[in-house]
Amino acid sequence: MKKLLLITGDIAAGKSTFSKILSARYCAVVFQKDTIKEILGDNIGFRNREENKMLSNATIEIMCHAFSQIAITDSNVILEANFHEAELEKIHNIAHENQYDVLTLVLRGNADVLYERYIRRMNEENRHPVHLTTTINEKEDFLKTAEWIRNEKIIGQTLEIEADDFSYQQNSAILKQIDFFMK
Repeated sequence: MKKLLLITGDIAAGKSTFSKILSARYCAVVFQKDTIKEILGDNIGFRNREENKMLSNATIEIMCHAFSQIAITDSNVILEANFHEAELEKIHNIAHENQYDVLTLVLRGNADVLYERYIRRMNEENRHPVHLTTTINEKEDFLKTAEWIRNEKIIGQTLEIEADDFSYQQNSAILKQIDFFMK
């Protein structure tokens, strides 16, 4: 049966990097929300946070459309984003209609550690402008957002992964569980 890996979870947990690692490991097509959103931002532009959110919504729609088109093939797929419940339901429906097994990797970490990583990433890395219009630069706002993300219902089969550091990306026990699903 065809396989769909969904990678979701906390901000700054390493979702995009892990999706690239898994894409190479399983020769699977990967779609990352940030990459698509950056392309849209470069081509459409945005002037404020509300327009940025519209780019985010469009990005998820593009990911769903791309998955629905690839789903008619025998390709395994990886989708990575901090998905909301309604988005997960839509993706699961596409997967069910196209006979995909689905595993959702949920990356969670200590909120204080993730906040420091997030701030470092925003201040020290050459981040794309589409990621710099957030309202979560203050720790209190970041923590509220983290709580909101963690309250999203994750449907289907899940694998919770501790992401305080990036050692999970080479953790043989975690990779073995994902390997078992992907075979």
